[in-house]
Amino acid sequence: MITISTQTASAYFVILEEKSESNIERYSRRNAVRPTLDGGGVGSDSGYSDTDRELIIKADITEAQKAVLKYMIQNYALFNVATKDGFFVCRFNRFYPSNGGEAYFKFLITE
Repeated sequence: MITISTQTASAYFVILEEKSESNIERYSRRNAVRPTLDGGGVGSDSGYSDTDRELIIKADITEAQKAVLKYMIQNYALFNVATKDGFFVCRFNRFYPSNGGEAYFKFLITE
């Protein structure tokens, strides 16, 4: 279950049941490896941050939900996204609704 709402006070929100193809639980660390002059390499690990993650969601949506989401995307910059993995402040990156009632979302986590 996923809830998407606007960051500022408004009556706009949707509750969706994500499909199994969704990719909410993807984690990575801030790592980098650079080559050295002797042919080896040196690495750095700057740790973990949720802001390095993307929330990729696939869900079935109704026409009413599609209209609300379209309005939210066109009029608001930040969104609250609640998932089973946590509560995040996000920006919309992609929203692809299909004619069959399925939609693909991509959120970038800011907090």
